[in-house]
Amino acid sequence: MRRQNVMIVDDTPANIEVVSESLGDEYEMIFATSGAEALDLIREDKPDLILLDIMMPGMDGYEVCSILKGDPATRDIPVIFVTAMIQEEDEIRGLELGAIDYITKPITPHVVRARVKNHLEMKRYRDLLENLSTAADRTKKEFLRGVSHELRTPLTPIIGMTDLVLTSEEDDEKRKYLSLVQKAAMKLLGLIEDLIETSRLEGDEVHLEQRPFQLKPFLDSLAAELGPLAVSKGLKLSLSVDPELPETVVADQGMLHKVLSVLLGNAVKFTAQGEVALDALRGSSGSGLLVHFAVADTGIGIAEEDLERIFNDFTQSDGAITRAYPGLGLGLTLARRIIELMEGRIWAESRQGVGSIFHVEIPLVLGDSAAAEQGPSSPASA
Repeated sequence: MRRQNVMIVDDTPANIEVVSESLGDEYEMIFATSGAEALDLIREDKPDLILLDIMMPGMDGYEVCSILKGDPATRDIPVIFVTAMIQEEDEIRGLELGAIDYITKPITPHVVRARVKNHLEMKRYRDLLENLSTAADRTKKEFLRGVSHELRTPLTPIIGMTDLVLTSEEDDEKRKYLSLVQKAAMKLLGLIEDLIETSRLEGDEVHLEQRPFQLKPFLDSLAAELGPLAVSKGLKLSLSVDPELPETVVADQGMLHKVLSVLLGNAVKFTAQGEVALDALRGSSGSGLLVHFAVADTGIGIAEEDLERIFNDFTQSDGAITRAYPGLGLGLTLARRIIELMEGRIWAESRQGVGSIFHVEIPLVLGDSAAAEQGPSSPASA
């Protein structure tokens, strides 16, 4: 097992020698006599722990700690302040900046040794847990991807051959059974596709295909896809598009289709009577213009404590095994990941027994014609 690296930063060499002797030869030691030198050394080779003086000329220890904690590459390095500043407010400030401990001078050698040992042990275990978590996550993704593809392979001929037999079979009883087989296979294929898409979106190879398209025809087509199912349940399905929205927008149309299909499909699925509505509105935030989609229903609703949980993997608001609405609970997970990829956000409002509203906001990017209409001074075309 490699020896852990400890960096000592102090502008007084005598202090560095005292702290170093306190630690003995159990660790690899790195020394710096200024904040700037310490930062340069840390960028070359990150230590496992830093013992940092506060009062140094030029860049003091507070500034060094602030820089380290503000950088994702170094924020996890434990920092212990070793200083002659003994006021309580000094210690509070150091801890608020992200230091894990505060040792005052003159130091007590066995106290320094004990604290360094304890903090390095905690770091070792934390790193081990993070590595195990990363390995487990990678294994899960590979398993889902492999199993999903293996399951999809035999389903394709099952669906294809069933469809072929259905076109030639004249016996109504046999056609009924074959239709049940086909529907079950299609449902299973849909679940497998969700698993594959979930695994794919967790990878680094996913890229958005940002292309212009007409928003109103796109939403009309989407509503038409769900229309027959809504009609079969006696539901009213409505669509409203804000006239302030441009005719042409730029986005990944396929990804947006997946998200809104999931939300509309869920709304119809969980609504026994009443209506489902899709509204597209123009909004704005500090970062620019937005397209705000709202999918509202008069369905069973969601408990308040479940409103965040439903966007997690393999989760439905009703967690019972015998729940009335079966499924893997991956639809909203896919929607969340896609919207995050599109730099937007998704959330839900609901009241049990009254209905739910799912909100999606994504940046409004204008197509060329819409941008020209907005003019050069429009924030959307900036």
